Amino acid sequence: MAPLADMPGSETKSVLSAILLADSFAQSFAPVTLEKPKMLLPLVNVPMMDYTLEWLAASGVEEVFVVCCAHSEQVQAHLASPKWSQQKAMKLHIVISTSCLSAGEALRLMDQKDLIKSDFVLMGGDVISNLDLKSIISAHKKRRAEDRHAIMTMVMQSSRNIKHKCWAGESEILVALDPLSSRLLRLEDLDSSKQKKHLTLDAQNFSERDMISLRTDLLDSRIYICAPDVLMLFSDNFDYQNIEHDFISGVLSEEELGNTMHVHEVESGFACQVRNLRSYDAISRAVLQRWSFPFLVDSGSLHSADPASTYTFKRQNSYREQHVKVARTAVVGRDSAVGNGSSLDEGTQVTCSVIGRNCHIGKGVRMDGCYIQDNVTVGNGAQLTSTLVCEGAVIMHDAVVHPGSVISFQAVIGAGHQVPEHTRISLCQSQNNQSSMVDEDVEYSAAGQIAASPSSASPISSHQRGQRSGVPGPKGIAKEAAKALAQGKAPEVAVEFDEEVVGTGGAGFAWPSPTDLQERRLHSISLPPNPTQYTWDSDSDEGSIADVQQDHMEPVVQDTEALFKKEVSETFLRCVKMGYDQDLAVIELNGLKIAEDRTFADCARHVFASILDLCLPPPAVCKSEYQNLYQSTVPDIQSQAGRGELLQRLSSKLKEWAPLLQRFLKSQDEQVELLLTLEEYCEEERDHTAHGHCFEAVFQQVVKLLYDDDIIEEDAVLVWADEKQMAEEDERKYLKKAAAFIAWLREAESEEETSSADSD
Repeated sequence: MAPLADMPGSETKSVLSAILLADSFAQSFAPVTLEKPKMLLPLVNVPMMDYTLEWLAASGVEEVFVVCCAHSEQVQAHLASPKWSQQKAMKLHIVISTSCLSAGEALRLMDQKDLIKSDFVLMGGDVISNLDLKSIISAHKKRRAEDRHAIMTMVMQSSRNIKHKCWAGESEILVALDPLSSRLLRLEDLDSSKQKKHLTLDAQNFSERDMISLRTDLLDSRIYICAPDVLMLFSDNFDYQNIEHDFISGVLSEEELGNTMHVHEVESGFACQVRNLRSYDAISRAVLQRWSFPFLVDSGSLHSADPASTYTFKRQNSYREQHVKVARTAVVGRDSAVGNGSSLDEGTQVTCSVIGRNCHIGKGVRMDGCYIQDNVTVGNGAQLTSTLVCEGAVIMHDAVVHPGSVISFQAVIGAGHQVPEHTRISLCQSQNNQSSMVDEDVEYSAAGQIAASPSSASPISSHQRGQRSGVPGPKGIAKEAAKALAQGKAPEVAVEFDEEVVGTGGAGFAWPSPTDLQERRLHSISLPPNPTQYTWDSDSDEGSIADVQQDHMEPVVQDTEALFKKEVSETFLRCVKMGYDQDLAVIELNGLKIAEDRTFADCARHVFASILDLCLPPPAVCKSEYQNLYQSTVPDIQSQAGRGELLQRLSSKLKEWAPLLQRFLKSQDEQVELLLTLEEYCEEERDHTAHGHCFEAVFQQVVKLLYDDDIIEEDAVLVWADEKQMAEEDERKYLKKAAAFIAWLREAESEEETSSADSD
């Protein structure tokens, strides 16, 4: 990684650059972020910054300026790993300033250093995305070519489910747009405007356009494509501290200067910022459910710096590394991951949770919706629900940690103690009474102040509380006392921990949580107050809601075959839409095969059915994001032209995807299975499309296309024909339709045998 001093300041070559803010300038994760930067906190056991950097590298970004403020030494150490320091396609440059207390100050610093010479990507290191960045940048540059005053493009995503934002910890926003140009006219945070009975729009907005679109369904990804002018505007206006509330509002209010901002709306893909604990939980579940494809916990790219990583994808979105010990009666349920070296003892049940490396989970533990970092110990009989437990913490036997709680580094919860809802515990001692945890409040920065006492020189007394600040975490006596208590020993020097929250034999201090109940619920790691959970299926409404209590109710009988077909089909359609390499499709489909204990033939026949589907109008249950992949009309199969059109559609798709099918159809039996699938499709069996009968009229030609493209071999067709010949009369329907082609194959086979005999 090149030192900052070595970087040329007058480089004229236009490269695609990004400014990555490695500090959230917020305290939504306090007190955890007193000791570790938010960007390095594990998201499904991978530092969240790695997701961001992987996406930028895959999107063709050539140069990234990582602006470090709080805990800059930890960020530097992380980026010094071979994975990033030896990155050839994308250069990383670290810009350090321990005096920056806001995003505005960080961007003013970048302007002073004069490092950015062309349009750039601006985002935080806590944004998880798989969007097509190249197309977004292309649209921005096209707009800039037409209007040099178009200084920023904001990337937003539509969500038809109004409960989606609550689940993701996002504020309700009102976006006023010019529907023709997507120019942003107004951005209003509705959560902060609740006392207002109405909102006003400047009449001047209507002077240049006939209509204005008012949107409340948009999610702000906080990915910005910016012109260099943006940095200059920050330097010119020292009031600009926050990008959303200060800069965007400021530019919109100064329309007379001519600068404009636009919104790029994406309807598919995944992009969200880990703003608070609520979004941390939501995005973690989304990654476990593979919405962030191809950036997945079991993908090699996210773990390329760690050769010891060996995650395997199992059924129900469960992941385990190779050296994990799970007792015979322990259960790791859906949407869960367990890291290397961890063990789960008899009778333990884990659902919707992530367990880091080298953790020990005792007997009879119940864990739901929890995030357990490395080297954590949970004692026998403990119960944890919707809780974040940081590295090195200890939960003693029979303790109960209620939803929304945060147990910070090396804290200890005493045996049998019950931690109340939404409690935050740390070995750092809070010295303020601030009760807001929203993102606008600045958290610890090395040059700023944080209300924490390190407990480093002497035992904490009530008199000393409030006397010291500016120290980035616990040291000395508090850690030693916690270590002794975790081992069941008495500390050499007693420390007055808050026994009300940690219990007898516990170690830690209570930190303030929001006093406003609504704010507490919206920004908590626990699920929203209503009894439902949501997925990242932004196109669905009620269909994306599932009962959170499902695991505690009687088992629901599900059609596993239909679920597997749906997963294979959606994986294939996602690869088609995003233009992924077929090798990635193979990896994904193979993962599904292993997780569901299926065969290659199972994957191939569902992929083949999806290919047939793409030749026809979309099925009734098709997601809107995939509808444009399908045809708009059903060919007239009564006419020769209509049948020819249908075959032409199929031929083009088979030529493209034949290599994928070939990799899954190695044996003769698997190829015969594909022909049986074609029969079922034409008969519209097994939930196949309502237009499957269209292929009945061209069945023989479809079989020949499969043969011509080397998807099935001659022997497989003849074996299928021989088996059908022995079947009942009504089951020989398609054998008769393919009779001419089969006769041709047999004749060719006979001629080949005759020729071979003559040559002998």
